[in-house]
Formats: sequence, C-alpha cells, structure tokens
Amino acid sequence: MANTIAFPSTLRADIDNGVANHVSFQIIGEELDEDIFKIHMYIPQSFSLGDTANFGTIDLGVINATKNLIDNSKEETNEADAEDIAIGAAVMGQLGLSGSALDAAMQEQGVAINNQQTMTFEGSAIRTFSFSFVMIAESAQEARVAKTIEHTFRKYMYAKKQGETEFALKYPPVFRIKFLSGDEINKNMPRLFDSYLTGLTASYNTQGGNMFHADGSPSDIQLELSFQEQRQLTRSDLYDIEDVNPGEIEQNFTPPSDIPVGG
Repeated sequence: MANTIAFPSTLRADIDNGVANHVSFQIIGEELDEDIFKIHMYIPQSFSLGDTANFGTIDLGVINATKNLIDNSKEETNEADAEDIAIGAAVMGQLGLSGSALDAAMQEQGVAINNQQTMTFEGSAIRTFSFSFVMIAESAQEARVAKTIEHTFRKYMYAKKQGETEFALKYPPVFRIKFLSGDEINKNMPRLFDSYLTGLTASYNTQGGNMFHADGSPSDIQLELSFQEQRQLTRSDLYDIEDVNPGEIEQNFTPPSDIPVGG
C-alpha cells in the first residue's frame, strides 16, 4: 500500500469517520525515490473542469469543382459558361494560380466561387484543470507537513535525466487524482484521468501578516496546481455507450485493474 500524507492533521480522522469530502493525489511512475506516493487534502472551495471538442473546416466546393472539371473534360464540348469559369477559378485558386485576369472574368460573368464550407471533427481537446489550496499550519509540525506536500508536488513535476548523458529525459510520473467521500469514490464529482502536473506556484504567508513559526516556517502556504490529462478521451472513457435512459446517464468510474476502487 502506498504511503500517504494528509493535510490538515484532522483529515485522517475525518476520513476514518467517513465524513471527509477530500481529494487524493497518487503518484504513478517507476523508480520513485520517496516514501510518500499519495497526498490527501480537502477539496478546495471551487473546482472547474472544461471539456472541449475541436472542429475545423473544409471547402468542399474546391473538391467538388475539381471532380466536376475532370468529369466534364471527358466530354467533347467547346461551351464556356459561367459555371465553367467558377469551376476553373476554384481549381486554380487551390493551386495558387488565381490572378486579376481570372477575377475579372468571374466579375464579368457575375459569378463567385461557392466554397461549400463544412465543419470537420478533429477530436476532443486534452482536458486541463487546476486546484488552489491554502494550507494554514496551526503548529510547526503541520507547517513541516505543508512543506513536504509542496516539495513532493514540485519534485514530481520535473523530469529525471535518463542515463549518464545530458541529452535524454525520462517522463515525469503522472498523478492519479480522485475525489473521495470518506474512503469511497465520490461519484457526484467528475472523474479525472491520469494527469501530468504542468504548473506549480507556491505563495507564502498569504493570509496577512509576516508570521512564522518558531522554526522559521511560514504560517501558511498557498499552492496553485495546474494539471493536464495524459491523453484525449472518447465517449466510452467517460460513459457507458450502450443505450440508456436519459435519466440514468452516469459517469464511468471503473478504475484501472491494478488500483483499488478506494485507492
């Protein structure tokens, strides 16, 4: 079982009593050289997760005009009408051959290229999200825990050198992030997939006053953590794609086979 650390000190008791809505960060990777691989913290006051679908455009008019021009070239005809000019303009424009003479011919005929633009689906964007935690330490011991959490996140945001040279880096580990209620998955919060920590900002003594504990540790640390999921998702990652009633749509919380549900 992975070793864990929790902040504040009362969180462990609240988890055992099943009353803590909290978030778990589990570090997943090879050759981790720390004895802390899971961090538990209270869910911050606000959390946002955005899903984005990427769309582009394609001009079917050029494609269809080219096909039409090829088809017409098979027929013996000397007729040159407005449609022929538009078709030729579309093809020449695609080839970068358009010019003032071509534009003048189109204007004279009173025609323009119908681009027949349509949208193309280019996949979903890789999701990003962030957390903002304020760790207010009530004792020097809690301040040391807050410091350990800060440095654990920062350490595993960075890559590790691969081999003895300076030319290769090993990917940093990912974070498996789960919203929990007690020790069970909180299915009222979104499911997050394995993510890289892409940004960390630590601020000290943010709650007013230049206050320190006896050992010199700050009275509070604010952590701004930015994450990006490891890969694009599809519908089946998030939901059961079989036919279901609209009122029964639920997230798919099936965890990886090697990780316990409450882990």
